[in-house]
Amino acid sequence: SFGLDNAAFNLSAPVLKTDDAQDLALGLNLEGFTMSDMVWGMINPQGTLPRDPANLSLDVSGKARLLMDYFDPEAATRMAETGQVPAQLDSVNLNALIVDALGAKLTGNGAVTFEHDENDPSALKPSGAVDLKLVGGNTLIDTLVSSGLLPAQMAMGARMMMGMFAVPAEGEEDTLKSKLEFTRDGQILANGQRIK
Repeated sequence: SFGLDNAAFNLSAPVLKTDDAQDLALGLNLEGFTMSDMVWGMINPQGTLPRDPANLSLDVSGKARLLMDYFDPEAATRMAETGQVPAQLDSVNLNALIVDALGAKLTGNGAVTFEHDENDPSALKPSGAVDLKLVGGNTLIDTLVSSGLLPAQMAMGARMMMGMFAVPAEGEEDTLKSKLEFTRDGQILANGQRIK
């Protein structure tokens, strides 16, 4: 058996072609997700993983311009034949990201805008930044390895990836933070270090 205290979903997007960018939004909220002891016993019989209720929250908004009417069958056929992009994304705002489960917590927020090439609507040049913070990530990896749920080699790879994209937060135990920046000239920076 499973339990969930609260669940909510939100989706808003333009469906008609317009000259101006229209609002779009995506929201997901799952609070207090729990599993029975029987299920936990199948996944982690050692009882080493924290069994606290899990929470997930995602709030994204932005602006987009439809290049064709979404419900027009002829437009859909043209898109399939020509590979035409149906929409042009102008901006995306990560208003909130929270993943709180298994003793670790990931949070994030940020905003990115896009510059477009008139000759190629699918070519997006992002500009902006996203801030992420992970608390308890290394402890969770250690627990997964000791429980036999994660091979040590995969754990090593995960830690290498975290080392590339994140830095330790000063004064906070087992806490990593990352600032991903996107520049108009195509660069991607992680905490000031160029990765692309």
